[in-house]
Amino acid sequence: MVNRRVRVMWCDLNGLSHGRYVPDRRFGHHGHHAVTTLTMGLDRDILPVEGYAADVGFPDLTSVPVLESRRNGWEVDTDVAVASLEYGHQPLAICPRAALVRAVEVWRALGYEPMLGFELEFYVLQPAGDAPGGWATLDNPSHRVYGLGSGGDTTGLMFDLFDRAEEMGLDVEGIMGEFHPGQMELNLHYAPAVESADRVFIAKDMTREVAAAKGYKLTYLGRPNAMLVGSGLHINASLVPTGSDYTAPGQNVLFDPAAEHGLSSIARQCIGGLIDHHEALAAVSAPLINSYKRLQPGLLAGYWANWGLDNRISTYRIPGERGAATRIENRMPCSSANPYLAAAAMLNAMLLGVADGSECGTPQLGDGDAEPNTDRHTPHTLAEALDALEADGPMCEALGPDLVRAFTAIRRAEIGRWETAGETWDPETISEWELNEYLPFY
Repeated sequence: MVNRRVRVMWCDLNGLSHGRYVPDRRFGHHGHHAVTTLTMGLDRDILPVEGYAADVGFPDLTSVPVLESRRNGWEVDTDVAVASLEYGHQPLAICPRAALVRAVEVWRALGYEPMLGFELEFYVLQPAGDAPGGWATLDNPSHRVYGLGSGGDTTGLMFDLFDRAEEMGLDVEGIMGEFHPGQMELNLHYAPAVESADRVFIAKDMTREVAAAKGYKLTYLGRPNAMLVGSGLHINASLVPTGSDYTAPGQNVLFDPAAEHGLSSIARQCIGGLIDHHEALAAVSAPLINSYKRLQPGLLAGYWANWGLDNRISTYRIPGERGAATRIENRMPCSSANPYLAAAAMLNAMLLGVADGSECGTPQLGDGDAEPNTDRHTPHTLAEALDALEADGPMCEALGPDLVRAFTAIRRAEIGRWETAGETWDPETISEWELNEYLPFY
């Protein structure tokens, strides 16, 4: 049975969705929206980004439904699909999805198809009128890490989210309790990069709205409570030959059984590129002021510019499986990260590593917080991360100068609101400003 509506969604530079509902008979028709939507902050202020704002008369972008992305939705009688964005009959330069498409096209030109798998961590909060932001973490004395049943969820949401994701064909690997009460993790199986990011983009809206329908706040804020560990959006990357059946054995080119640690030369170059561009990666992987309260030593959150063999204290972890399962797990991205931009930055850093012939060096051993094998780490604040991104010419060129210009304008305006409110930086506290600013959206 065909649903009578389609929710056609596209992603902005804040990682949030926009779009429209269309009748089934009009699915596939192009939509038109003001391009200034891509130059707005969370406060809906339109920033004067040259070429995309008042200087060109607030013109339209065109949303083009991606026909193959249509699937069952979570709303009554409604399917869901994503859209690509065009501007002047060309891909919109400041569209996050387009940035990922560009990175994939470069990899394909080299003969490789990037594969991505995402791990979504989040907290479920309950209403609490006297708490900052109006929400409080769940109380579950029997909670445990990787807990199931009453050990992981007392709300019933875990099954709700699992069932909806399965009905939608999001290709769930599993869902479980994470470190603190109310924290969960939803894992989606790997797929070609753009398809995988599309599923994550849809899943974020679905999970938040299913939780809201039951009276809970599901948040992808990186660290909603200073007493709790943060939530990440870990990205697992591998490569297969372009045009190959990626499900067939022997396709993963990161694996070389004859090489040290089973890692091919291209795998080592990819890791090297990630380390080379570590500081710049933070700006798009950790896009909020709050994100840097998660990116701290001791929180297993991708702080150090290093890699390790099945070592969670390193940022770029190589899990123990080899063969088809060989992958680079990027542990830096905040759960609030835009999946398209975080993935595009990761794939571009890997590309730069291959182009430059980067060498990743030796893996981190043991406790990397007590004895890190590097003195490089993520910037300590969003402002420092934006500086690092703008100073990294190759990364800016790879992501697209217009996109970087619009993205940094939005983020610096956010910092300006924070400073105007009289906030000061303290990584050990989560301010009421952060909760009021971010919880409605993330």
